[in-house]
Amino acid sequence: MNRPPRFSASGGVFAVVAAVAMLAIPARADAQSASSHEVTFARDVAPILQRSCQNCHRPGGGAPMSLLTFEEVRPWVRAIKQRTANRSMPPWFIEKNVGIQKFRDDISLSDAELATIGKWADNGAPRGNPADMPPPRVFVEANTWSIGEPDLIVSSPTTLVKAVAADWHGELGETPSGLNEPRYVKAIEVREFRPREGKIAYANATLHHMQVSARAPEGAAIPRERVPVETAPQVAQSEAAVADRGDLLSYLWEVGQNAMIYPDDFGVLLPKGTVFYFPNVHTHSYGQDVEVQVQVGIRLQPKGYTPKYRGGLITLADNLVELDFPAGQDNIRYDAYVTIQRNAKLLTFEPHMHALGKRMCVEATYPDGGRQTLNCAKFIYTWMKQYIYDDDAAPLLPAGTILHVTAWYDNSAGNKANIDPRNWKGLGQRSIDDMFFNNSKVLYLSDSQFKEEVDARNEKLKKTPNTHQN
Repeated sequence: MNRPPRFSASGGVFAVVAAVAMLAIPARADAQSASSHEVTFARDVAPILQRSCQNCHRPGGGAPMSLLTFEEVRPWVRAIKQRTANRSMPPWFIEKNVGIQKFRDDISLSDAELATIGKWADNGAPRGNPADMPPPRVFVEANTWSIGEPDLIVSSPTTLVKAVAADWHGELGETPSGLNEPRYVKAIEVREFRPREGKIAYANATLHHMQVSARAPEGAAIPRERVPVETAPQVAQSEAAVADRGDLLSYLWEVGQNAMIYPDDFGVLLPKGTVFYFPNVHTHSYGQDVEVQVQVGIRLQPKGYTPKYRGGLITLADNLVELDFPAGQDNIRYDAYVTIQRNAKLLTFEPHMHALGKRMCVEATYPDGGRQTLNCAKFIYTWMKQYIYDDDAAPLLPAGTILHVTAWYDNSAGNKANIDPRNWKGLGQRSIDDMFFNNSKVLYLSDSQFKEEVDARNEKLKKTPNTHQN
């Protein structure tokens, strides 16, 4: 007789992570069996495209072609089959055969959906009965926000990126928020904006990455909500410096990144009169003079909202090791380790590399000796995704957990993003150099908070049918 696994707050968290990762995820209703009937565009394929493709593949959506109608889709059938089968599209690169599979805003395709698209393409891509078409999606206008209409929009000062210039690293100044009362952040979205053109920069982006930070106004009392970090020394130093400045928000954005939606029970405070500033900005040229601005859209929690958890949200960055990539070589592996000194809840998985990066995995070794690969993901330099765990699947890491991060790189001619496979490359800040970062976000918890999370997770597991019974 199989029973749902239990785990304790003292260290046996391995069992719950494994259990959550192994919960069977039923095939989506819109992906009917590819062998049960003739697969048509109207009945079978259009719903898949609506859910996972059309946000970008539509007029004004940023992708190179529209996939709203059969007439628009038909010329691209072979490419759609190929790009979905190798999971390069839609841009969601979590590997499906290992680790946790429950994330917010997961646009990936199930195996059943891939089979549906493959069979449809192989059978001549029939249109089917137009009456079977789902109602067309209603989209908001171009230049709108994925998080919905922000309650607060903050724009940085504008900078000019020259057509031909070296990579630039610097600051973009600061902007008052205009907040007339303290509020908590629910979601944040960052985008590169072109003021002269009045539109978002989807293609030919000049921003590689940038920091969005917020501080209390001059002379105001600084709410001390951040918790010092006790991981790698360089992280501790950088986070201590952030705390000394009184930063209330420190958010790293990277090219291609999706919006960050914070857990419902976690609060990032913006006090009255908050001032935003933009340090750690990295721009690069693409052959045309362009004025660039950073736009930050923020959804706020309702007035009167009181968070359960405040402070302690940090980024597990700076897993830096000295990188050495010989010319022409593939599958170059590097490893890094970080010890979690406090009880924690891992909120995101965020690999960061440059053009040579091809894959990253993160594994947890728990204090009781158990080990679990939390996730692996293919890495695409122009789509630096942050994978936000569902609240009930976010790994719970007891104090003393060791996170082992592994990355693989390709400096060969087989890497299309590699501009010069003949030369050695290494660690550096330029776009043509490379990096090894685990930018995942972690929320530190007290012993009582951690036990409460453990108990809630156990209770949920007891109520979850065991789908792996023989």
